[in-house]
Amino acid sequence: MIAKTLTATFGGCLVSISLMLNINYLMPFAVDTRLFVGLFLSFILWVGAMVWAYSCKTAWQAWKKYSVFLFFSIIINVFFMFRLGQL
Repeated sequence: MIAKTLTATFGGCLVSISLMLNINYLMPFAVDTRLFVGLFLSFILWVGAMVWAYSCKTAWQAWKKYSVFLFFSIIINVFFMFRLGQL
């Protein structure tokens, strides 16, 4: 159970941060509004990702699901960075 808890905590945090980076690039609001929205949405996403990890049978299966999601999310993040000239 401790393995699933660690996976849910750290993997869920990575997933929510990565997804919020993608969403922040797409929001047409001012920076302060994006940060405010990101603060609340990231917590909701983190809780959802934690529930997703607990629904898996093993911690290894949860990491596999997280890694597939993170792979595509990181590709999108790199695309936005190159497109906006930040990298």
